[in-house]
Amino acid sequence: MLTVLLVVFFAPSCLVAQKTEADLRARLVDKPLYLRGHWSGDTLGFDDAGQLQGTSAPVTFTLAGVDVQSVKLTAKELVLSGQRVGLEFEKDVPKRVGLVVRNGSGDPSPEKMTIRIQTPADGDFTAALDAIFADSLAELVPLLPSYWRQFADGHLLPGADAGGVARAFHAEKLARIGGGVTQPRLLTHVDPSFDEAARAMKYNGIVLVNFVLNDQGKPTRLEILHPVGLGLDEEAVAAVSQYTFQPAMENGAPVAVELNVEVNFRIF
Repeated sequence: MLTVLLVVFFAPSCLVAQKTEADLRARLVDKPLYLRGHWSGDTLGFDDAGQLQGTSAPVTFTLAGVDVQSVKLTAKELVLSGQRVGLEFEKDVPKRVGLVVRNGSGDPSPEKMTIRIQTPADGDFTAALDAIFADSLAELVPLLPSYWRQFADGHLLPGADAGGVARAFHAEKLARIGGGVTQPRLLTHVDPSFDEAARAMKYNGIVLVNFVLNDQGKPTRLEILHPVGLGLDEEAVAAVSQYTFQPAMENGAPVAVELNVEVNFRIF
């Protein structure tokens, strides 16, 4: 058997020192950027190495995009202004959309962001920007939760072949419903939460979640087969993970089977 060792080298996104406003605008403005740390805050501060100052809870990568619209450089700091960006999925294809927030009267306005980065001693922001921003979704794939990885490998990497990605648990011995194997029966259903970003956008959709129902009637090995984005996919996984079932039975004994569940999000 021939074993091939693949070594991947990660290079900085730009080999030219990024010291001037012109350099920084070329690197950042109108580019498909994502926050590597998936920070939720809309006002973020970083030191000169790109390390977050203070705290900010993480969000899903489908809510962690940034559209940088203006760049202001001073001797002390770089100030970036723009809008938070989310991902919607249509037929499994991601689409970047500017997020909105709604005021007390329900009127929408862009979800604005301000990012401040301390100026490095040599004036070159390259390392800090590489630490803060990913320039593509492909850079985020290795860091995604397990329930995203099969979808991401098949749809978010360059040259991905969705039809050629096999789910990891297919090698497990699972019973097939039908014949001598009875259908599981849902005992406890949990309604998913509606993410605030999706609610503000009045966004609807159906998330298809696949899982192995074990012989104790509990969902395991959950994964997203068809996402909708804007944070709803995580809400769907969280809800389905709490379902309970009367397990499938074969010859009077409970057995593990594979199931799909549609989680429907609708704002009326």
